[in-house]
Amino acid sequence: MKINKEEWIEGIQEYWSAPDPARRKRRKRRRDNKVDHPSHYNKGKYEAIEVIEDWQLGFHCGSAIKYIARHKHKEDPKQDIEKAIWCLQRYLEKM
Repeated sequence: MKINKEEWIEGIQEYWSAPDPARRKRRKRRRDNKVDHPSHYNKGKYEAIEVIEDWQLGFHCGSAIKYIARHKHKEDPKQDIEKAIWCLQRYLEKM
């Protein structure tokens, strides 16, 4: 199944903007969990793992997305960008 990314993004924005107290409570609980959903994983509307799984990116591309998404919230953002590049270069070598 091919996913139209624009439609997917629009759907996600609509889902998260809908006033659903139960959904907001689940998000708060996820933000407070230090193991499953640390706060630096939840700096925007979407958690990296949700995007990676939905787009079925696999290990290399998923890891790159994860590093890119979180780099601004880390002590050494340049290092996370370098990790993302490393993952993508390794992926290209395996293709």
